[in-house]
Amino acid sequence: MRYKAIFSYDGTNYSGYQKQINQLGIQTVIEKAFRLMTQIDIETFAASRTDKGVHALHQVLHFDSDIELTSDQWVDALNKRLPTDIRLMKVTPVKDNFHARHSAKSKRYIYKIAKQPSTVFRGNHELYVKHFDIDLVKDHLHTIVGTHDFSGFSPNKEHKPPIKTIYSFDYKETKTHYIFSIHGNSFLRYMVRIIMGNVIAVATNKKPQNQLEILLETKNRELSAKTADAKGLYLKHIYY
Repeated sequence: MRYKAIFSYDGTNYSGYQKQINQLGIQTVIEKAFRLMTQIDIETFAASRTDKGVHALHQVLHFDSDIELTSDQWVDALNKRLPTDIRLMKVTPVKDNFHARHSAKSKRYIYKIAKQPSTVFRGNHELYVKHFDIDLVKDHLHTIVGTHDFSGFSPNKEHKPPIKTIYSFDYKETKTHYIFSIHGNSFLRYMVRIIMGNVIAVATNKKPQNQLEILLETKNRELSAKTADAKGLYLKHIYY
């Protein structure tokens, strides 16, 4: 039987989601919890391989098992065996052809920029940017909406197709944060963080206001601002 699991995590203490040989990935911790619970090795497949320090509010994986339990039973048993910075929220049976990554239609990320210097309790979950002026950049976010070649927004060492479609890129302002939201069919590695790095550079007067347009037109990664820190980035939702 195939199951779909929804979970969240704080990526601070991990070297990204994927299993790694010399560093600790979130996948390793989750599969260890499955093994402790069931006494068998259960392989998991996630929708998004988030990078070191990136968080997830709604990550999805699938796994196969002959064990038939309710969602609450899976959740309770696994959460007892997981550290508190990884939380399983829901487990449901799905069709055998469901695949957490290949079946996904789109993804949404959010990025949190704090208006005041971070406290010790929030420093790993937001980015404080001094002299951040939203008025310099807010009217240029729509530049990347649509289908474009995003070669200028990723090192793309994996040589993946650089043509991506962004459905929306906007922000909301609260008393404490600017929260940027980007929704697209898929993303190149570091793409969201590089987009945000350039947004930050525009908003702090370090790059021209048409910086996003320049990168789309030239496709030149060398013209980009530095990549934004991982700690402000959250995988918000996976759509199927």
